[in-house]
Amino acid sequence: MGKGSHSVVIPITAEQARKEHALAVALRAAEEEAVCTLLANECSPDQVQAVLSNASGFAEAMTQKYRDPHGPPVACKDGCSWCCYQFVRVSAPEVFRIVRFIETELSPEARTEVVDRLRKLDGATRGLTPKGRVRIPKSCAFLVDGRCSIYSVRPLACAEFTSYEVKDCKRGQRLGFKSGGVIHEKARMIAFNSVQQGLADGLRRALPETDTAWLELIAAVVQAIDTPQAEQVWLSGGKVFAGAHLDTMRT
Repeated sequence: MGKGSHSVVIPITAEQARKEHALAVALRAAEEEAVCTLLANECSPDQVQAVLSNASGFAEAMTQKYRDPHGPPVACKDGCSWCCYQFVRVSAPEVFRIVRFIETELSPEARTEVVDRLRKLDGATRGLTPKGRVRIPKSCAFLVDGRCSIYSVRPLACAEFTSYEVKDCKRGQRLGFKSGGVIHEKARMIAFNSVQQGLADGLRRALPETDTAWLELIAAVVQAIDTPQAEQVWLSGGKVFAGAHLDTMRT
């Protein structure tokens, strides 16, 4: 990648592409099996959270294992938040982890403030397409003073997102984050995307009666907050996330 350039991608060989694809497939399959194994004997809300913690740890470990030590540093740094103006794809367990954090780790005042921001943003963006979301210049409801207030439990998609060029992220914030518009650190992208997919695959196999469709972060968190005993309702096959599914957004 040329220094100061617009995310110029260094071409890779067919053999490199094959190896990267094989790695992604292997990580996805490994995560799927881990989910099924962990949920084979217990399907409680706490065990689902243990599955998610395992997935997060696995993704981070694989990132460190396969990262190129000679690669250029990413431009991401504390207080940089240009990427926090878009829809975020999440699974139900990720939503419940965030709700648990809001309810147990935030002060009553902070909790009231974040829930108010969530409701306002949800009201402005629910049902929009990603392109429509770009026209709503509002940051994520969890962004406070330029920093993520739920950083330790942020979604896998957020943990994956990196960039080599700040100007690409600024452009994305204004015009939308199109495929290829921001070049991510490759090992992190492969590891987190593969684990996220494997988590979804495993949940579908292990919990076939639950809603395992991809969800939009803000709408899903609001609905989980508004549903009494949301985690248990979800595990029992209840419809907690009607209206928060990414595949039902307007075109």
